[in-house]
Amino acid sequence: MPVTLHNEIEIAVTAEKLFSYVTQPWKWHEWHPSSRSATAVKDVLAADDEFEEIIEVQPLAPLPPRLKRTTRYRVIESVPFHAWTVEGKMKDGWIRIRYDFEEKGGVTFFARTLDFSVSGPNRILMPMLRSNMEKLSLVALNNLKQKLEAKPDES
Repeated sequence: MPVTLHNEIEIAVTAEKLFSYVTQPWKWHEWHPSSRSATAVKDVLAADDEFEEIIEVQPLAPLPPRLKRTTRYRVIESVPFHAWTVEGKMKDGWIRIRYDFEEKGGVTFFARTLDFSVSGPNRILMPMLRSNMEKLSLVALNNLKQKLEAKPDES
């Protein structure tokens, strides 16, 4: 059964700045604890573009094991400064990430929705994966806020 996690945060930057930063998956490791690296052939990803990300999760944190996997994504929606959605596949599951942006007076209301599911033996870890992902999603958005608000001229 798929899991949906939805988080929202206000970040004191423009929607343009936030959108430009978070739609560069090769920068996700700067703010999301599970992201290790990402590669794409384009600097600006539009609908139908693809990229790969290496993620690492630890469903039984702080205990091992660490599950490392490569996810192949495709951008399915890109509406600059408003919405961005990607869908990814890995050997034992799928993931969908949606970002929504709403700017008011130089502050952007940012919503991140993560849907995912795993198959095979890792399904037994789903309750722990969900709990871990809930915590990491909050950490990730707070990291993102601190990074962008602390360095308003860098991204």
